[in-house]
Amino acid sequence: MKKHILFLSILPVVLSLSCKDKTKPPAKIESISDVKDLAQNAQNNMKESTNRWQERKAKGDTLALPYKDLEAYLPEISGYSRDGGAKGSQMSGFGIGGWSEAEQAYVNGDKKVSIKIFDYNSSQQAFMGMTAMFSMGFSSEDDTKKQSPADLGVKGVAAYETIYKTVKKSEMVLVAGDRFIINIESNGQGDEDFIKSVAKSISLTELASK
Repeated sequence: MKKHILFLSILPVVLSLSCKDKTKPPAKIESISDVKDLAQNAQNNMKESTNRWQERKAKGDTLALPYKDLEAYLPEISGYSRDGGAKGSQMSGFGIGGWSEAEQAYVNGDKKVSIKIFDYNSSQQAFMGMTAMFSMGFSSEDDTKKQSPADLGVKGVAAYETIYKTVKKSEMVLVAGDRFIINIESNGQGDEDFIKSVAKSISLTELASK
């Protein structure tokens, strides 16, 4: 239950950022024109998300995948072995529909990787701005970490990565098809190329097309 409450806790952030651009945000807002461009891009992106949902709804696809089906998307990682079996669950209620989730831990000596996949298809209205949140183009850097968008070259997938400087650790959050949220965490190997390779080992194109 704790992790579900934590998941719900991001809702205010999601909703507050849902009007951000997910494709071409201005580097800086320097004029009224920049504000207008941002607003127009936000409107276009929200319309695109709504259209995708309407297409799924028309086909009767309004529910999250069963968690056992979601587990099938947990990949093998080169050089790593699975640490136990996959775990999954489904939730509904809270007044926002429901979702399913699946997760897998991997190990390679002292190195560890975890992958979690959420399907929020039946909570579409509550999470409509999720893709925008993770692809608005902002970045930050300090003495401990660097955070920035990550281009995986997959249509319909937005990604945001965190590379730590003082420890061998990296994280990536992806949104695929305005529906699936994927959390990847690597401990013991903080290489940027590595976490991208882990992300690409997932069937992102297939998830983004659902």
